[in-house]
Amino acid sequence: MQLRNWWVVAGLSAAGAIHAQPVINLTDAPQVDDVFPLISVGHVPIAGTGEDVVWDLSALAVGTPVNFPCESPDATAYGDQYPTATLALDGGNNITYMRTDESGLYTVGVYKDLGSLSIQVHFTDEQLFLPYPCTYGTAFSDPYAYTYTYPGGTVNGTGHGSYVADGFGTLILPYDTIHNVLKLTGTDTVAESIPGTAYVTAVQQVYFYKPGIHYFVLSATQLSQSVNGGPPQQSAGISYMGPAMFAGIKGKGNQPIGVEAWPNPARDFVNVSYGIAGGRKVQLELFDGLGRSVRMVRNMANVPGIQQARMDVQGLPAGVYLLRVADDHGQRGSCRVVVQ
Repeated sequence: MQLRNWWVVAGLSAAGAIHAQPVINLTDAPQVDDVFPLISVGHVPIAGTGEDVVWDLSALAVGTPVNFPCESPDATAYGDQYPTATLALDGGNNITYMRTDESGLYTVGVYKDLGSLSIQVHFTDEQLFLPYPCTYGTAFSDPYAYTYTYPGGTVNGTGHGSYVADGFGTLILPYDTIHNVLKLTGTDTVAESIPGTAYVTAVQQVYFYKPGIHYFVLSATQLSQSVNGGPPQQSAGISYMGPAMFAGIKGKGNQPIGVEAWPNPARDFVNVSYGIAGGRKVQLELFDGLGRSVRMVRNMANVPGIQQARMDVQGLPAGVYLLRVADDHGQRGSCRVVVQ
């Protein structure tokens, strides 16, 4: 799993489409109990900025998704070391502790297992991973600092990231077309010092985000690291969400109202995103396989754009359901929801 800059810590040191402009808010942040199915493949260039761009990455390699759960910090072995963290992204031998609030998503620490050696990184100046709200044209620049203990002494690291949301539109992945994505492009420059050794790492990064998806849809990384001013070592790669994350999107392309649902499959509740004009009454209704209405939520869309709702599915029999969204002007959209 690619989380911005965790790779510079210890590891390298050791050697109907919704056409509204996307806005990423706190409701789109990672949440405890999320599971992110990520596919890691080789790097390809990603070009294109501006409005309504189509990024065709359908030729990316198709790999087997690896699930990365989002947990409560208290559920991890080192959560007590990061008291400000509100969630932990568990990559197995790498756990990233993060904090969310209305201003953004922040990295506060990292635990990294290097076999016989374990590293606990503490950010003395948190790293801003993504500001909220973030939309087309949003730019941010963030200095950060961290420290950890490594054989030979204490390592001090400083970094600076500069990013801009420079495009939005449609992302074509090998398994599906994902509409209404926001592209974020930027760089991080990181310096680490261990007694007698200095590391300088430059990272070029491209992210794609989508409202309703609690993490990036795709992350493309190019990294170059120099040791004591020597020739740089380079690496690159892409991570993107597997198809399970988008089970609620298929089939909505030509609908007047684009509807998406997650998590899908769902157990206790389902979140719903839909695009609609403002000043309209909206009814969300869930139907079982016999066409019977089993759940209903009513909303009022006061402003145009992406709307959010939540529907309780506790107690429903396991199976496939139809979620339909309709407004008081006769416009409709729907998607399938699987209840486990």
